[in-house]
Amino acid sequence: MAEFVRHRIPFEGRRAVTAPATCAQRHIWNLMQGQLPDAAFYDVCYWTALPGHGAVQDLLDVLAELLGRHESLRTGFHRGPDGPLLQQVVDSGEFEAEVWSLTRDEDPDSVLRAWRGRMRHTPFEPARAPLIRFLVTAVDGAPVLAGFCVSHLVADLTSLRLLADEVPRLLDARVTGSPLPPAVPSRQPVEQAWFEHSPRGRALLARARGYWERARASAPATLFPPRGGAGDTAVPVRYSAVMDSRAVGLAVPLLARRWRVSTSAVLITVVARLLGRRAGVPSCALRLLSANRSDPELRGTVANLHTEVIVTIGLEGDRVEDVARRAFAACTTAYANALHDPDEVAELIASAHGPGRPVDLSYCFNDVREGHVLPGAAEDRDTVPDAACLRAAMADTVVAPGEFEEGETFFLVVDDEEPGWIRLVLDAEHRALTPSEVHGFLYDVEKALVEYAGASEEAGGVGSRATVA
Repeated sequence: MAEFVRHRIPFEGRRAVTAPATCAQRHIWNLMQGQLPDAAFYDVCYWTALPGHGAVQDLLDVLAELLGRHESLRTGFHRGPDGPLLQQVVDSGEFEAEVWSLTRDEDPDSVLRAWRGRMRHTPFEPARAPLIRFLVTAVDGAPVLAGFCVSHLVADLTSLRLLADEVPRLLDARVTGSPLPPAVPSRQPVEQAWFEHSPRGRALLARARGYWERARASAPATLFPPRGGAGDTAVPVRYSAVMDSRAVGLAVPLLARRWRVSTSAVLITVVARLLGRRAGVPSCALRLLSANRSDPELRGTVANLHTEVIVTIGLEGDRVEDVARRAFAACTTAYANALHDPDEVAELIASAHGPGRPVDLSYCFNDVREGHVLPGAAEDRDTVPDAACLRAAMADTVVAPGEFEEGETFFLVVDDEEPGWIRLVLDAEHRALTPSEVHGFLYDVEKALVEYAGASEEAGGVGSRATVA
């Protein structure tokens, strides 16, 4: 029978230091304050499968090595005497690891699900580093899975992917007695804070503020005008659904090549056109989530570098590929201005007013796929799906209620957990979309992509005037 032991494992790092919080850390801190008392809302769980060799102690040693290497994992946060948020790196301490011992007949995934459920209701105290906990599952004494639960203050999704890649390599070295592979040279959050206070950093923040002012000025007041009537009080406050679509997975790269844009731009174009048509507005403003790792010094950084940035997309014109190219250019500019002062941007948004009400920018698009760049120009005509193939793939689509929850009016996530498929997860407030409308919106995205791709294929790649969105 599965049983667990909760361990307290010591760790050591190279330095203890206190510094101002970075822009990204302050951004998440502000979001967390708005979510209180649910202090665990912005905690994130991730995991990686392991090959099942070595001993549990080998893996615990590896986890301690992670905290020694990555300062963000041993950082706490508190307000300074004059009010600003500070990050405080500690040089030693203990972390928690829950170690489960299973037999070959028991399911590690069920242990992971139960642990994730408990972590969802076990908040961290921001001032008490480290803001990370671990799960270890072992079968017949050998670790087969490592799970991470971390505060978003100290790690973003890219960081968790870096950790999930680092753990098996470190474990292999530990088990074989080889030297541990060195940490990737990268800028730590303390140095990022000093960079943001440098002349170059202040210039980038000033440029970003100017970008936000222009993008906000061209944004529509809202994408979901108030509905008539009192509304249905039986409808849940929020609802999310998940679509797994092979048809979308086929259509998106085809359209990206034909329109000469990234696959992410294809998806955001269709989403923006659907939202714009629903609201009857000539432009759509969405918030993009940025990993902020274009600087080579940040590529290997394990930390929270995540911020959000507005993009306003003009929807005028008959040809959808023209809208897609404008969207691609607009998103590229937005990402270049993703590093910004969150308090300044909050003031800009609060001061923006449309006809009698504030401008609503509570619409997010988050493409979390690792590869969504511009596809290569080469195209094998024998492997390009035709219109009939695309329509047939729609029969495999599954849409079901989801568990994803965010604090925005409209939040769409794009993922690709299974090769050849694309997953769309949509969470929306019921005042914007009812549960049936959430399902309908996801199906509309798929239908639009398939019809655009089919029209392009039937026209031999020539631009289409399709009007499905």
